[in-house]
Amino acid sequence: MNETAATPIRVTPPYNRLGLDYHNIPPRKIAGLITDAHTHAHNVDLTRAFLRAADDYSIGRIWTMAPLEDVDAMQAAFPGRFEFIAIPKWQELSSQASFIDDWLRRLDGFRAKGSRLMKFHAAPGTQKRMGMDLDHPQLQRVMKHAWNLGFHFMTHVGDPKDWFGPDKKYKPSDGHKSFAEQFAMLDRMLEQYPGRTHLGAHMGGSVEVLDALGDRLDRFAHYRIDSSATKWMVRGIAQQPVPRVREFFIRYQQRILFGSDLVVGDKYNYDHYASRYWVHQQLWETSYDGPSPIEDPDAPGGVAALKGLNLPASVLERIYRTNAEEFFNP
Repeated sequence: MNETAATPIRVTPPYNRLGLDYHNIPPRKIAGLITDAHTHAHNVDLTRAFLRAADDYSIGRIWTMAPLEDVDAMQAAFPGRFEFIAIPKWQELSSQASFIDDWLRRLDGFRAKGSRLMKFHAAPGTQKRMGMDLDHPQLQRVMKHAWNLGFHFMTHVGDPKDWFGPDKKYKPSDGHKSFAEQFAMLDRMLEQYPGRTHLGAHMGGSVEVLDALGDRLDRFAHYRIDSSATKWMVRGIAQQPVPRVREFFIRYQQRILFGSDLVVGDKYNYDHYASRYWVHQQLWETSYDGPSPIEDPDAPGGVAALKGLNLPASVLERIYRTNAEEFFNP
């Protein structure tokens, strides 16, 4: 009996649906190194793999959220490469009181090691785990201590708009704020602390509602935003007319910092890291119009459209470098 061999099933990794060679680096629209203002790099050995992709894609200075315990080793291994963003120890959340006390001590420790920016993660799920939002007296303690130490502020407030609603991830019946309510508390924080630069992660959590984001930028001169969260940015931009989004980036070019939101981990390889930088390059520097090479469970069919904005070189210069250089001395 003749047996026909089964045809092997081609499995594409989630970071490379299109079979791209990420080692074949596309030419950059502008020369020079780029500052990535939003990453989660930690652990020296794991970070080396990430930096191979960062180096290939012209990433120079990197702002990162690493545990306080990793800062000394990272500074020694990569002198001058990282700006460390102060974060709490999330594992301490079992007790609100000990969590806050430990966070205050960590702010002291980060400041002593040269950190100038600290982050509040106030997305709906985090608020529920903490039992606190930005208005909570305990978080107000943290804000005031950070202010006294000279920190600037970073916040993650919004999540994708499609995650909010009665039949969505963030249901009002589960005690979550509405999408609009999330930003009301951010506005109160911006009003309360006008004397420091404030960075809104992931396009301020508002990439899908640029009119509201532009209004916030107009009202608060000390507010900046970063372009991090690759899949979210790709999906949110593709949902809107490209000329409208491009006009927004040009208008607010002095208020936007480049960021990737890459997370270092032992389950990631070079292609995973490079895929994010490849996609960001297409998004900001080209007129690419086609499928994203990265799987996205939140996109229809798991495949997001990638629509490049082809920003002018002068705008890229601001977003890639100058805004980060001026961030701490606006």
